[in-house]
Amino acid sequence: MKIYEVLFLCLGIIVRPAWAQQLPHSISGKVIDAASSKPLPAANITVHKTGIGTVSNEAGEFRLQVPAAFQKDTLRISCLGYAVQYLPVAQMTSGATIGLEPTGIQLKEVAVGIKDPLKLLQQAVKKIPGNYLTNPCLLKGFYRAVTQKDQEYLELSEAVFNIYSQGYGSAASNQLYLEGMRAVKDEAASHGVEWGLKPNNLFEFDVVNSMTGDGILGAAAWRKYVFALTGIVNYKGQPAYEITFDQREELKESLYKGRFYIDQASLAFLKVEYALSPKGLPYARYGDMVTRSLLKMLGMDIKRLKETTAVEYNKVGDRWVLSNAVNYSDINIHSKNRGYNFISHTKVDYIITNVDTTATGQGITGQKIKNDKLIEFHSLPPDTVFWRNNTIQLADFDAEAAFSTLRARNEAANLKKQWQTRTRKMKWMPMERIDSLLSFYHQHRQFNGTALIRDNQGNSYVKHYGYADKEQQRLADSLTQYRIGSLSKSFTAIVILQLVEEGKLHLNDEVKKILPGYVHGEVTIEQLLTHQSGIPNYTNNSEYLSNILRQRFSLDELVTQFCSDSLDFTPGTRFQYSNSGYVVLARVIEVICHQPFPRVLKERIFMPAGMRHTYAGNTDTTAAGQLATGYLDNAPEPAYYTGNTLGAAGIVSTGTDLLRWNDALTTHTLLPQRRLEEMWQQHAVYSDWDAGYGYGWMIDFGQFDVSTESHRVIYHPGTDMGFYTMFARQAGKAGVVILLNNTGDFPRFDLTDMIFTALNEAR
Repeated sequence: MKIYEVLFLCLGIIVRPAWAQQLPHSISGKVIDAASSKPLPAANITVHKTGIGTVSNEAGEFRLQVPAAFQKDTLRISCLGYAVQYLPVAQMTSGATIGLEPTGIQLKEVAVGIKDPLKLLQQAVKKIPGNYLTNPCLLKGFYRAVTQKDQEYLELSEAVFNIYSQGYGSAASNQLYLEGMRAVKDEAASHGVEWGLKPNNLFEFDVVNSMTGDGILGAAAWRKYVFALTGIVNYKGQPAYEITFDQREELKESLYKGRFYIDQASLAFLKVEYALSPKGLPYARYGDMVTRSLLKMLGMDIKRLKETTAVEYNKVGDRWVLSNAVNYSDINIHSKNRGYNFISHTKVDYIITNVDTTATGQGITGQKIKNDKLIEFHSLPPDTVFWRNNTIQLADFDAEAAFSTLRARNEAANLKKQWQTRTRKMKWMPMERIDSLLSFYHQHRQFNGTALIRDNQGNSYVKHYGYADKEQQRLADSLTQYRIGSLSKSFTAIVILQLVEEGKLHLNDEVKKILPGYVHGEVTIEQLLTHQSGIPNYTNNSEYLSNILRQRFSLDELVTQFCSDSLDFTPGTRFQYSNSGYVVLARVIEVICHQPFPRVLKERIFMPAGMRHTYAGNTDTTAAGQLATGYLDNAPEPAYYTGNTLGAAGIVSTGTDLLRWNDALTTHTLLPQRRLEEMWQQHAVYSDWDAGYGYGWMIDFGQFDVSTESHRVIYHPGTDMGFYTMFARQAGKAGVVILLNNTGDFPRFDLTDMIFTALNEAR
């Protein structure tokens, strides 16, 4: 049975009729803050008075298709808090940079007019028929829905479509016609859950259209809210009333809090922002009673954790219509019976790129979709030219790579079934079975690199698959070095515990004790180690990521410039994976040891463990070996200074050296037994991966079938551009698995689990 989690949004711009017959002129560029040069996300780029347009992405980038008939018109660029800029369409070229001047949002006292927010809302609702399009029209739209678990994609979909709208206030249903759609999800990791959109969800989230009824913010629900008129603001160049709202304190149900922006002159709704109110969050329920009953029968529990929506409207002629919106939603998906527990994070961008007010509802292009059916179930895969010739909102990530990654995972799941079916009755020695397994995956381009496995009797298997460098035809061998990504966190944690053991540091020390100038000095060392600091993950910030890929920074500069944003939550109150925390830890280590972090690692770990081919940051000529080339989508990855990730990543090693590291741990060369136990003990819950988190290590509770109460798999994966790593150990039972891959993502959890299974069956 499929369980549907439906998320929705509207984001868009509007256009004059007669657009279908025109050859479009493509405009692309970037919108920035003229003072700071920082990119401006969610800026509207429209052909003035027509509604033709789009919205900039998180990097400020946009692409717009303008019909030839409008090339003598003016482009309008607007963003909340900035002065509106007008530019001739004819002068716009691809790659243009548009700087907007900040104006600030000045609140003013409401000197005249209605001061009662509820009366103001009531008047605005009465004016909807005169302010909005009430006649039928044809809307052209696009949406992208992205669902992730931590930083891994679960589902991705994009669609281009036409909507025949009956107009504001009409009781008749709108109708969606799908022109192009592509969608893919990780079938195994999704556990039967669907994240997607139904046409009805798109229609329902035009909140102004439901303002007169019993919609989520409709007049029928206003008695449940408290409203406040904040004042008058400068909303994209025009005065607007700002009204905030929140659910009443005494209500024991889940409602919303947010704000309305209402045009002062016309009383038209310009923008509505709303989110689940913290007051009602304890009463938030997923789905209706029937859905919850089905979930219970299936042994599943889904909880709503967070949801925010922002919806904007745009003026075409003398009437307003839906313009753009964005929705973020977090849900917790748990099944004790099936052994999974994770949080999904979904973002949906939905834009209306054109409006034809002359449409009759006849001859509309596209496949007609039933309003209660998921659009993702109607696959109409267009080619690249299709997407290029349609106005869309540019992605904040490499969408093509994400689609490829998800397809590869599904292929890997099919490979696992093929392998298990074909080898079920074969009687092999464990290492023979493992070699056949890895060869099978290599032949299907699902593993390329080095594998090193050791069982608990000390028997080792090491083999190299494929090229370390395709261009030079250099095969992987024992001296091939790989960047190990986030596995580096385990090394950082070891040094921290060494300093604790030496009395130079305490786990409950606040960071300000070592870094007195750090803005988040109240965060403790243990909170950094366990991802409970609240410091935002700097590698999730597209602007920061762009900088660290282009320039070289010291650890001090990284901490100051990229790891000092406002906290996402009070330290110690929850878990949120953050590379920033481990960068701060690396800086703490530098200050205490009075040495650069790479040298500290070398003297405290690499040399004592005999890791002769391992280094951190810049290339170390004393660590003999040859670094493999990382590949993304079969192309060499872009070069960047890996020292910008020290503490969280940045270590280069070989399979043999990583095994020496494991041996140094088990022989207590690096840490005494009590510190090892402390490091491998669960100190936080990493629900996205159904795991506990120790100090730089993950303790498995559901990813590996071989994990048992007495023999947990302790592991840490690593990702660094084209390099993907898995280091896992099942002490006392199946030994160690080390997998180093240089061609992007590979089924590292499946392979590790099957290797452990082969080792366990031999006992």
